[in-house]
Amino acid sequence: MPEKFNAEILARSEVDRTNDRLEISLCDATGECRTVSLGANAVSALALLLADHTRRETGHLTKIPDNFAVGHGRHEPFVMLRFEDDPAYGLTAEQALGLGEALIDEAETMATTIKYPVRQ
Repeated sequence: MPEKFNAEILARSEVDRTNDRLEISLCDATGECRTVSLGANAVSALALLLADHTRRETGHLTKIPDNFAVGHGRHEPFVMLRFEDDPAYGLTAEQALGLGEALIDEAETMATTIKYPVRQ
């Protein structure tokens, strides 16, 4: 895999109507430019990623669900965990207990030791 290209500026964007693709040229701090040709699926996924990224106050790509649900399986012995409208995760009882304990431990650590900058 080639070395990571650290883009700093979007130099050009153009729609290739013949191939139904979006072409964008990105340049790094040294002036080196690379052109990327994106299909419709890639453009759609990138648009969602960028929209989600700009909504985050912290600027990180951490997913923060608006809602979640916890339940149990009807036909199998699983604890069901679902975020948003994503497919549910099926956890064994042992996994669910471990997850619950890890969540409590991290919440306690965050509440007592990690100091985040206060925004004015």
